[in-house]
Amino acid sequence: MKKIKDARLFETMKTFLTEYLPNVRALSPNTVQAYKDALNLYLLFIKEDGNKELSQILSADFTAENLLKFLQWLETERKCAVSTRNLRLTALRVFCRYLFNNASDFDTYSKISEIKPAKTVDKVLCEVLTTEQVKILLSIPDVTTDFGLRDYFYMALLYDTGCRNDELLSLSRGDFVTHKDGSGEIKVIGKGRKFRITPVSKEVTANYRQYILRFHAGRDVNTPLFYIKHRAAITQMSPDNAARILNKYEKIYKTQNPEIPHLHPHLFRHTRAMHLYQAGMPLALIGEWLGHSHLETTLIYAYADTGMKRNAVEKITDANNMVFSDEEFIYKNDEEAIRKLYGLE
Repeated sequence: MKKIKDARLFETMKTFLTEYLPNVRALSPNTVQAYKDALNLYLLFIKEDGNKELSQILSADFTAENLLKFLQWLETERKCAVSTRNLRLTALRVFCRYLFNNASDFDTYSKISEIKPAKTVDKVLCEVLTTEQVKILLSIPDVTTDFGLRDYFYMALLYDTGCRNDELLSLSRGDFVTHKDGSGEIKVIGKGRKFRITPVSKEVTANYRQYILRFHAGRDVNTPLFYIKHRAAITQMSPDNAARILNKYEKIYKTQNPEIPHLHPHLFRHTRAMHLYQAGMPLALIGEWLGHSHLETTLIYAYADTGMKRNAVEKITDANNMVFSDEEFIYKNDEEAIRKLYGLE
C-alpha cells in the first residue's frame, strides 16, 4: 500500500465516523452512513478533478472552492437532486468543522461555512399517488410466486405504515407482532433512535402471515424481515434492492399510465400521510404516526399510543375503505394544513 501523504486527515475521518458521530453526536447508524457516503463522494471528486490517487489527498483539498465545484459536480455529473446536494453539503460542513478545529484553520472553515444550501422546490404536494393508483400498483405483483408475494408485501407495508425505507429494511421478523383480531403492529426505531409502534392493517397482516410461511419458515426471529440470500448467507435487503423492486413495477405500470410519478420509498410515505389527512386524521396524530421529531407548538398533543392510532386507521378503513377495499375514498382540500404537515410554513 502506498504511503498516505496526510495521515492526520485520514485518522481524523476515521475518528469522525467511528467516535464523534456515533458517540458524541449520538447519531444513528443510517445517519453515520450518510456522512460516510458524502465523504467518499468528495474523495472521489478530488481524485478525478485533481487527477490524484486517494493516498495523495490532503486536508488542503478541503476548501470552499473545491466544495463549490463538488456541489456542481453532483448536480451535473451525478444528476443528484437539490435535496441530495444539500445533504452532502451539510455532512461535509460538519466534517470540516471537526477537521479545522484550531485557530490557524479558522479562515478555511469560515469560508466553507458561508456556503449555503440551494433552494429547493418541494414536490410533495404534486407527487402523491391516488388511492386508485396504489390499488392498481398493488394488483400488479403475482402473489402466487415467491418474489411476487415479497414485492407485494414490501410495497403494501411501505404504504400501510408510512415508514421510512431504512426503518422498514431495518426490521427483523420479531419486530412484527400479530394480534388475535387479525391486526398487527411493527416496532420501529426511527430518526434519532426514537422508538415507536405503528399499527398494521388486517389486510397487510394477513399478507405478512403468507410471506412468513414462504420466506421465514424455520428462521430465527432476529432474521431481517426483508432479506437477500447469497449462497448460505442471509443479509438485510439493501436500499438498492428495494429500489429495483419499485423500478420493476414502475416500468410495468407506465405501460398502462405513463403519467404515474416516479416510484421511490418516500413517495409511499407522503402518499400515506396525505391519505390519512384526507380521511380526517388530526395533523398531530399524523406526526406521531410518521415519527416526526418536531411539530408546530399548537399541534403538539400528548404522546399518542398505539390504540389511538389504530382507532383512527380503523375509522378510515371501515368508513371509507381506502386502498385495501373497493369503496370510494373521501377527499378534502386544505392547503394551509397540508403545508403545515410537511413543514412548508
